[in-house]
Amino acid sequence: MATSEPISTLPRSRRAVLKGAAGLGLAAPLARLPRGAAARQAGGTLTIAMNGAPTNLDPHSSYDYRSALAIRGPYETLIALDGSATDRYVGAVAESWSTNEDGSVWTFKIRPGVVFQNGDPCDAEAVRLSFERFLTLGLGPVDVVARFVDDPARITAPDAATVVFDLGRPQPIFEAAIASQYGPLIVNAALAREFEEEGDWGDLYMQTNAAEGFGTGAYRITEFEPGRSCVMQRFEGYWGGWDGAEFDTIALRVVEENETRRQLIEQGEVDIVDNLTPEALAALAANPDLALDRSYSTQVAYLMLTEAGPLASPEARRAMNFAFPYDEVIEGVYKGFAKRAVGPVAELTRGFDPETFRYATDLDRARELFAAAGVAEGTELTLMQEAGDEKLKTATQLFQANLAEVGIALAIETVDLGTINATIYGDAPAEERPNVMPSFWWPDYNDAYNHLYPQVSCASWGSKGSNGGYYCNEEVDAGLAAARDAPDAATYDAALAEVQQILSESDPSAIYYVQPEWTTVLRRGIEGFVFNPIYIGTYDFYRLRRVG
Repeated sequence: MATSEPISTLPRSRRAVLKGAAGLGLAAPLARLPRGAAARQAGGTLTIAMNGAPTNLDPHSSYDYRSALAIRGPYETLIALDGSATDRYVGAVAESWSTNEDGSVWTFKIRPGVVFQNGDPCDAEAVRLSFERFLTLGLGPVDVVARFVDDPARITAPDAATVVFDLGRPQPIFEAAIASQYGPLIVNAALAREFEEEGDWGDLYMQTNAAEGFGTGAYRITEFEPGRSCVMQRFEGYWGGWDGAEFDTIALRVVEENETRRQLIEQGEVDIVDNLTPEALAALAANPDLALDRSYSTQVAYLMLTEAGPLASPEARRAMNFAFPYDEVIEGVYKGFAKRAVGPVAELTRGFDPETFRYATDLDRARELFAAAGVAEGTELTLMQEAGDEKLKTATQLFQANLAEVGIALAIETVDLGTINATIYGDAPAEERPNVMPSFWWPDYNDAYNHLYPQVSCASWGSKGSNGGYYCNEEVDAGLAAARDAPDAATYDAALAEVQQILSESDPSAIYYVQPEWTTVLRRGIEGFVFNPIYIGTYDFYRLRRVG
């Protein structure tokens, strides 16, 4: 039996940290106070200001990163990534795990004493039923597990402490998938069924309700006001126990305005913020009361192009790519806090192809391709974007100006993040969607197939994934299938290289323009923060402390 050893050696995120008045560009470890170096404050409230709101609290259907932030309090996976690692794991609900020699059968031993927040025991059968619910619902992040398990019957609970996944074929990367923060979280499915409507396993109810205690996590959601706030309280029955220094309360506040979030962190009214502008970050770097973490991750930001109307043809979407002001955005908007994306997959992701075609701004070529696609001068395109992202606002205005030079009007509508998510993950037909929708994505686990499948596969439209532009290309689907079933690394890499080339050049699904640094600003007294390039935008609340 093979034990839970790392399955591969993958690159870690580059981390450049700003401390006090050290200024931009200095690489140094984020200050960590050694244990015992300062008195920890018992209890209290950790407050996080977000630019957008959690919208769906059911981990089996939710697929947006702000919801993932809230979900990480009450719900847990069987195993989790260890600290900043992308290839090393620690137990969570499972205390140990192993696989057979070819990686086709995985066995997890459930930790004794784990209970759901309503008091029900979380034994092997409860875990099995949770995965049955996830796979049967077939929503949002389902492919994280459905890629490996084609039938819930392949998951069994031979005794109260053992869950077995019989995958039917070698799947060495299954360990990575089961640690994802999107999808394979353990839910009290029996309790959820008490709120069932028309066979939905309680999904509609759980999207906005969690006080009943559906999870096993350290914090229980006690208040949720969609669009505004989410409050969690410490779950005293948590299997990990408490040493008294943990936070009693986690408060998530929605503050869309960049300048207001900056003022709140400076004044000490909130403890953590992210997604601030480069100008704000440069100013905050000189504040001795704050620590800034700058980390490259597996994220790629892009403008999703809807495959309908004026942008139905590959030529029109290629024209859009040639019209985008890449250098102006990287240098003028991100100002050293990002680098140009090579394509749809980030450099830190397993399966990334460095030879992927990359566009340069060429307005003459854009004009030619629009004409070839039959998109006449004077055509108006629509773009919907969220209100709280100032970098995005400036980038789309620059793009709007470039399109105007080639005779195309871009009408920009600004809405809240909830409306964006409802549009991308809803089921409205392509013809009723905006022509352009800004988005960003990172893989659920470190794998380019997993990164791409929900964004571009024909099976991932609307609520089935994140393919909000309704892109569909049979060659891309075939290449993804080849990567999914690849018997060796060479086949896997070749299939994904072809897919990345199609998505970038011959039949683009989007404008992949930037790999931003993920920047997190913390009050200097917050200890226990670790950035993970897969678990982006969330926090291990149980490990965070206030010191000093």
